[in-house]
Amino acid sequence: MKNFVKTSSIKLILFFCFSFLFLGITNANSQTVRYDSVSKQKYILVDVDKTYERIVDKGYESLELFESLGNYYYENKNFKKSKLYFDKLFVKYKLSQISKKSIERYHSISK
Repeated sequence: MKNFVKTSSIKLILFFCFSFLFLGITNANSQTVRYDSVSKQKYILVDVDKTYERIVDKGYESLELFESLGNYYYENKNFKKSKLYFDKLFVKYKLSQISKKSIERYHSISK
C-alpha cells in the first residue's frame, strides 16, 4: 500500500509538471514578449490578424477592420483571404469611404 501511494504521488507530480509546461508553451506561442533597447521595458507583440478575425467571427464589422485584414493578407501574399475581406469591404461600404490603396489592391487580385 505504501508503494502504491508513492508511485501515484510521483505520477501526480509529473502530471502537474507537464501540464504547466504545456500551458506555458501554448501561451508563449500566442504572444511574444520583447524588450525595448532604449528604455529597457517589456512589450508584447500580439497576432493582430487572429484577433481581428475573432472580432469578425463574433459579428462585429467595420470599414477599418475589413480594410486592415484585406491589406494584411495581401501583403503576406495570401490572396484568397485578402479577396474574402476585400469582397466584404466593397459590398458593405461606398468607394468614397475606402482608401485608394485598398481599391488598387482589390482590382489587382480580382482580375
